[in-house]
Amino acid sequence: MGAGYLRAPWGLLHYRCGGDEPLADRLGRGLPLLVMFHQSPLSSRRYRPALDGLVDFCVPVAVDTPGYGSSEAGAGDWDVDRYADVAWFVADRLGAERPWLFGRATGAVFALHAAARRPGRAAGVVLHGVPVYTEAEKADRLATFAPPWTHDGEGDHLRWIWDRVRGEYPWASAGLLTGLVRDHLDAGPDFAASYRAIWRHDLHDSARRAGPVDLLLSGTADRIAAMHERSLAAIGHRRAVVLAGATDFVAEQDPQGFRAALADTIDQTRGTTR
Repeated sequence: MGAGYLRAPWGLLHYRCGGDEPLADRLGRGLPLLVMFHQSPLSSRRYRPALDGLVDFCVPVAVDTPGYGSSEAGAGDWDVDRYADVAWFVADRLGAERPWLFGRATGAVFALHAAARRPGRAAGVVLHGVPVYTEAEKADRLATFAPPWTHDGEGDHLRWIWDRVRGEYPWASAGLLTGLVRDHLDAGPDFAASYRAIWRHDLHDSARRAGPVDLLLSGTADRIAAMHERSLAAIGHRRAVVLAGATDFVAEQDPQGFRAALADTIDQTRGTTR
């Protein structure tokens, strides 16, 4: 697995990729680029165990969303348009005319909207756990959810973040919780910027403009599994798969199962993705 930075107009964009070969060499052999967005307020670390397993059928590049992980956000507010265009910035910089797009949760909204912003350019789209909110739910979340944390000389903010993450994932191991806390700390006190972006966004309009996606992926133990039925109704799709026992972190906890789900979709059409 490798990693690096791309210099973007807003600052440095950090990414992780699978394999040891230069990206240009693999893209030059006709393997399709797969741009991967993570859920918020986390980072591309959540894809590390899975990346090397994807390299025989694609060139996986998992980006840290601007303002998260090790990516800079620069000046100005970020809306879904800006987040979505990160996919096209990466594709253009790497010389991939028709990339595949993948996103998890908030990242799924960005991937879907990227396809909507450039209709017909994406070779395919895979969405994992799409957060489909009602207007009332979005308004409530904007008003009450994810307040910023503040630095505390006694370290009380660390306990606040730990308790928040453990409350969301009470089943998680101490190691996983520690990784999630690290992601929260990297995102900084106002870790909810990307949440606010999706709650102000019309996902249904994105779905209409993007057209059918190739795969809607969910898991029976996913924290937002209840929204899968909403995503099936809201987003045109060619296939939908629910993985038994899979959580939000299937790429991290079951990289082979994650690889198989993506290979079943991307590898079948590899000849037409570049």
